Amino acid sequence: MRPAQFGLAGLLLLLAAFFALAADTAPATAPTGTAAPVASNDNADPAPTDSTSAPTIDSSTTATEPPTTLLPHNGPATMVYLVPIHDEISVPQLYILRRALKEAIENKADVIIDMDTLGGEMGVTLDMMDALAKFPGHTYTFVNDKAMSAGSFIADATGEIYLKTGSARIGAAAAVTSDGTDIDSTMKLKLNSFMDATVRGITVGKRYRADVQRAMMDADYELKIDGTVIKPKGTLLSLTGEEACKTYGNPPQKLLGAGLAPDVDTLLTNLYGPHGYVLQEFTLTWSEQLAKLINSIAPLLMGIGIFLLLLEFKTPGFGLPAIAGIVLLLTVLAGQYVAGLAGYEPVVLFALGLILIVLELLFFHGTIVLGLTGVICFFGAFVWAMTDVWPEQHFGGVSSDALMQPLMNTGLAVLIAGVAFALALRFLPQTSFYGRLVNLKSVPRDSIVAAAGGAAATGATTLPKPGTRGLAITDLRPLGEIEIAGGRFQARAEHININRGTTVVVVGRKDFALAVEAAKD
Repeated sequence: MRPAQFGLAGLLLLLAAFFALAADTAPATAPTGTAAPVASNDNADPAPTDSTSAPTIDSSTTATEPPTTLLPHNGPATMVYLVPIHDEISVPQLYILRRALKEAIENKADVIIDMDTLGGEMGVTLDMMDALAKFPGHTYTFVNDKAMSAGSFIADATGEIYLKTGSARIGAAAAVTSDGTDIDSTMKLKLNSFMDATVRGITVGKRYRADVQRAMMDADYELKIDGTVIKPKGTLLSLTGEEACKTYGNPPQKLLGAGLAPDVDTLLTNLYGPHGYVLQEFTLTWSEQLAKLINSIAPLLMGIGIFLLLLEFKTPGFGLPAIAGIVLLLTVLAGQYVAGLAGYEPVVLFALGLILIVLELLFFHGTIVLGLTGVICFFGAFVWAMTDVWPEQHFGGVSSDALMQPLMNTGLAVLIAGVAFALALRFLPQTSFYGRLVNLKSVPRDSIVAAAGGAAATGATTLPKPGTRGLAITDLRPLGEIEIAGGRFQARAEHININRGTTVVVVGRKDFALAVEAAKD
């Protein structure tokens, strides 16, 4: 089978594998009226995602009461996405939250975070808060036992915070090192100042929320409301669910929580009514863990994939490099999809670019337009996939900072591919491995060395010299095979494509192939 056939067939198979991976990350849909954990976002006063106003809980609810049930739901059922943030906060949880938020925008869904965590990475926490701030719809946090340390910051970034009756705890948010020890005092002051400003920025309109969060992270801060000292200096604030929902001030307002509920099912029923919502649950799978690894080495995988495709185009007659290259490149795109950065569109653009390049090389050699368009689509797919573009946002609205890392990753991949390809051109023809790849077992090793990039296939012990005539036994578009004195050789048409059966003349040697032209007489 010719390389283009291998590449195109492999591309179709691998695209199917990509969509299978994507399907594994898709959320499960629960029947209408079923509750589940959800993700949330904190815009000060979240704007409705449709004509239905946001559900609210009666402000007269006391700290020990569950949220007051709303009036029966009369409109269409609200789509609700449930996102778990459990255990240590890390990159895979950022991936699933970001993907859920983007899909929620497209489907006009609300998002609820089901939180049970003792904290985690500060960088990931800030990325989660930023993602929630970009979400225009309704977001909620349900503290399903614990929202300690970094978990409390993420809860602050959601519209409303609800807590589990009897067992919920939130707070103790001082910055520490990864092993739990104290950090340098100057660094702690800097972090506290930065995080305090971040929380103030996302909690505008939330009367006590910024002050409560400061009391959770700064032991030197005293939280005092109307003469009542809620947290004295020298300690960090942690609250139970009942304490978080206690009212202060005039007019009375709850300290942090919007209400209590025994579980997510009850909370959702009270927010939307027993038949007022359709639930989709997002769960962490092996895909998120694998995507974390893939994205950490994405430039290397891209570089190797591009190198293998270049090798395939230079050495017709086998399809293994094309298949392996496409596998690696689709793996990179799949990692970006699972990370919540890309949808299916970059995959389509990648496939289009690859097909245009193949058409240029094999069927429309020299047109340039197809090949150039293909190259733009090919590399554009990876820049797109690695850029954090949100629904309804166009590339014109993407900042240069957001594009910088994708462009650097793509540039590094091209550099890796270029260096690897140059080394391959220099050393690969001199190896027995190359001989096995292009079926040169019948040709002595010294002939392969003499080829310096020639590719005699069978029946020859030396390479023909310039001026030697032969016969094209396949179409050369521009790559193919010719026959000279009973031997078969890989060949490349120099200027225009050559049809099968045409007499050709050798004019030189190219990397891994003879250079030929159609004979003039």
